[in-house]
Amino acid sequence: MNSTILVARRELQAQLRSKALVVSTIILAVLILAAGVLGRLLLSDDDGDDEPAATVGVSESAMPLADALSAAGLTTVPVDGDPQTILESEEELDALIAGAPDSPQIFALDSAEHLDLITSITQSATTAFIIGEQLGDAEATVVLDAIGQAQQIVPDIVGGTEFDPVRFVVGLLTATLVYGVIVFGIAMLATGVVEEKTSRVVEILLATIKPRNLLLGKFLGIGVAILSIVAIYVIALVAAGAISGLLPEINIGRYIPMLIVWVLLGYIIYASVTGGLAATVSRQEDIGAITGPMVFLSLIPFYFAMFYVPENPDSTVTQIVGFVPFFSPFVMPVRSAFTNVPAFDIVIAIAICLATIPLLAAIAGKIYERSILHTGTRMKLKDALRSRP
Repeated sequence: MNSTILVARRELQAQLRSKALVVSTIILAVLILAAGVLGRLLLSDDDGDDEPAATVGVSESAMPLADALSAAGLTTVPVDGDPQTILESEEELDALIAGAPDSPQIFALDSAEHLDLITSITQSATTAFIIGEQLGDAEATVVLDAIGQAQQIVPDIVGGTEFDPVRFVVGLLTATLVYGVIVFGIAMLATGVVEEKTSRVVEILLATIKPRNLLLGKFLGIGVAILSIVAIYVIALVAAGAISGLLPEINIGRYIPMLIVWVLLGYIIYASVTGGLAATVSRQEDIGAITGPMVFLSLIPFYFAMFYVPENPDSTVTQIVGFVPFFSPFVMPVRSAFTNVPAFDIVIAIAICLATIPLLAAIAGKIYERSILHTGTRMKLKDALRSRP
């Protein structure tokens, strides 16, 4: 175990001393902070924009509805004349309301926007008018107050669906970090294994340490280095969220643990396989033959999480795929951003990943042990897995 720790420490120091790694980490952290500043500016502009969702023309006969329409967030403009002519000449109008206030007519061009919203609010305003006529102004006021609450949900109605951009970004950001850590981790691990094999350093190391312990040390050292980088990114993200003003909308206590868990599991699952496969090649030029398929394998769940899960967070396919170890680190964070995933599902997904890791590690260790000293052409996987005579 001491030898494994020594190898892990050596790998950690080697990675953290890499100028390219340090510079790229600093640059990306600065870009994240800059994104927070930009978000602050954009959100400030949005906060000052209180324009109503739609503008409607109201004829003289339908004017009793004007107050109720305005209370619901529409801009009302008095008009007089033929509705079709007015709509064609007044580009700022989204629709025109005419006729008696108890049975109004809505006129709009084929290209009109927010027509569903205008229709819904007009129906509510008509109801308020009829109540006021039959029961009195006090009852009508109650209805008008209810209509006024519609202004709070206007953005959701106009958008067609309820959408929380903050949760969406959190889910996709986590999936993106998982993917970045996987690609970066498998590249670093594969390169380190092949470098030691090419330089014959591994032959010296194996004289004092078992092959599987050597692989475990490299795996742990690179993993700690990557997690250190992720920690810097997380700090930058929290700072960017505070700068942009979105931090109160993000549950930091839930987000950061979720980020660490899925990033860690994603790295362990994919890198544990890569370490063993990298030992089957003897030249740096052949590393792509190992890392390429692994990167492609990680792209499948990444794209699935980004393009399928947001539209189908509760579908049977999403629920089943979320329990597959190679998919879980991508699918579960994005699914959690769009729906309330039962805690039981998350626990099961994590448990399956943890149960799979020893199996993958055993296979990778066996491949590494039997191919690390092989030189020349690439060793076939079936030969590495074949039992010794």
